[in-house]
Amino acid sequence: MRLWNSLLSVCLVLAAGLGLLVLSGNARGLNAPTLEARLVVRDFPVPTGFGIDPDRVGNFMAEQLSRRLDEDVALRLTLKPGTRDKVKELVLPRLMNVVVVQAMMNDIPELSAILNIGDFHRTVTGQITTTKQANDVALTVPGALLAEVNGEKVKLINTSTGMVALNLGDMEPGQVHTVTIWLGEDSLNSDLGRTIRVGAEAGMRGRVLLWGTQGWFGADLEAIRWSRWLVGMLLSGTFLFGLTSLILPVITWRQVRVRKRTVDSLPEK
Repeated sequence: MRLWNSLLSVCLVLAAGLGLLVLSGNARGLNAPTLEARLVVRDFPVPTGFGIDPDRVGNFMAEQLSRRLDEDVALRLTLKPGTRDKVKELVLPRLMNVVVVQAMMNDIPELSAILNIGDFHRTVTGQITTTKQANDVALTVPGALLAEVNGEKVKLINTSTGMVALNLGDMEPGQVHTVTIWLGEDSLNSDLGRTIRVGAEAGMRGRVLLWGTQGWFGADLEAIRWSRWLVGMLLSGTFLFGLTSLILPVITWRQVRVRKRTVDSLPEK
């Protein structure tokens, strides 16, 4: 019976101690792999109607150019009235139509990002680290539309399995990459904690630690502060109870031995 009590007490102590390590933020270093990604996911709300309308931009530019043709003295002296009319009626509509303006905006990365900003629904930010050489490191992120690594925009790739991935190349020991990724609507229907993966060449698999996700058991611990203290006190009580259950039998056993020695040392009558 004492054996089972001891085993139960040991299990309680280990479980409570591990739980306290998790709550204190020190458990992430236990059995940490070589390659690791620590990421935070956040919602990316965009105001309704925010963006740039290519049709409106094209019409505005055509009107401005048409006005310049009429008001600019040098153009009026250089072009004949009939030529200016042809430019306004034929050339400007062909140069400043919605298709041309859309193509021009897509060719400028900054404007292209603004055009597609309405498609962004989430962001994932964080760091990717490695403690030894890792070649061809990649991070799979479902629904990714735009990505930055160390403040520079990078191109997303499609893997052979159809997943969208971020190629980070080779990483030296101790190297750190800071990543920011914008996700589209597809990310809303997937469990990012299960689908975001980091790996490297030769079958190296890393660990992804993701904060900010909702809907998992215990997620309210992040929002309700007093609940963390409640769980912490319960774990502390369990830890002390288990520790006491282990110590008391040892103390009792030593007291019994001391008494037995005392009795044996007494002279016989």
